[in-house]
Amino acid sequence: MEKEQNRNFIQKTENLVKPQDITAISFLGDFNKLLPKKTQHKIMEKGSKKIPYMGFIVDPYCFFLSYRIKDVPAAQAMLPEGYEIAETSVFKNGKKYPMVVTSAFTARTSAFIGTRLEFYIIARNKETGLLSWIISDYETNTNSHDPKNGFCGYSSDPTVFATTPYGELLINFQNNEKNSSFKMNVDLTGGETEELSAELWVEGNMSIDYGGKLKDDSSNNFSLIFDPFLMKEAQNIPISDITISENSYLGSIIDSKAPVDAAVFPYSQHFIIKQDLRREELNNEGDLEKLSSEFIERSGYKTMSGDDIKKPLFRSMLISSIINIGIIVFLLLKLLL
Repeated sequence: MEKEQNRNFIQKTENLVKPQDITAISFLGDFNKLLPKKTQHKIMEKGSKKIPYMGFIVDPYCFFLSYRIKDVPAAQAMLPEGYEIAETSVFKNGKKYPMVVTSAFTARTSAFIGTRLEFYIIARNKETGLLSWIISDYETNTNSHDPKNGFCGYSSDPTVFATTPYGELLINFQNNEKNSSFKMNVDLTGGETEELSAELWVEGNMSIDYGGKLKDDSSNNFSLIFDPFLMKEAQNIPISDITISENSYLGSIIDSKAPVDAAVFPYSQHFIIKQDLRREELNNEGDLEKLSSEFIERSGYKTMSGDDIKKPLFRSMLISSIINIGIIVFLLLKLLL
C-alpha cells in the first residue's frame, strides 16, 4: 500500500469503531449470555451475513512474547482438526522453532473496547498450507465471544496494560476464578527496530482459528485484512529487559519463565475482518492488497450500529409500559365502578 492509501484505510477502519454503538452492543451482550449456545451462534452467524466488515484497532504498545514448545505431541493434541505444529521465527533473521506466542494489548473494535491477553499455538493449515495463529486461551476486562464459551468476557480483574514515564510497559492480568495470572514489567528503552518474519506476521494473520481450551466443533477459521507494510518491522526487546513475575498459562507445553523472543509495536495497528470472506479469496500478500483496496473503495454497506439494538428495546419498553398503564387504568376503573 502507498502511504496515502494506507491513510485512507486507517480512516475507514476508524469509522467502523464508534463508542456510542459499542456501549449498546456490550449491553446486549450481557443479555445474550443467558441464551443457549446454539442460539448465540445463530445470532453471530446472522449478524455476519448482514454486516460485511468489522473494525479491529490495536493501540500502542502491543506486546508479543514467544516461547519454544517443549512438548510437541501435547501441543499438537490441542490443535483443531486440520492443523499441524509448525516451526517459524518472530524476526526475519531469527532461528525457527515450534512456537507459542502470547500477546497483551488494548483494542478498539466494532463490538468492544478493552484489554486482552491472548495465547496462540503456531501451526500450519494442512489444506491451505498457510501458517496459522491458533487462539488457545485468553483473558479480558471487557465483553467477548468465542465458539466454545459463546458470549462471555470480563474474566480479568485487576487488569493493567500501561506505559510509564520511565520507558516501562506494565502488564498484569488476573483471573481470580481460575487462580491464573500473567504479570511482568518490560523495559522498552533498549528495543531496536528489526524486520519481522513475513511468514508468521503476514501469512499467519490470514489464517486464525481456535484450539486448546477454546477448541469447539463450531469454530471456523477467519482472517485479518490489513496493509502488509504494517507487519514489516517491530521493536526487538531483549529478553533480559523483561521481568516475569507470574505466568500460569500453557505450562504443560512451555517453560513459562523462559521466553525466547519479544516484540513491541509502538504504533497503532488497523485491521478489518471481512465477515463474508470466502476461503479462496485470501491466500497471499497480493490478495491482502486487493481486499484492502476493495474496502477503501466500497461504500453503502451496513455497519454495526447501536440503533439496531436501541430501537427494538425502546419499542419493547414502550409497548410494555402501555400495557402496564392499561392494566392499571382498567383495575382502577373496576374499583371505582
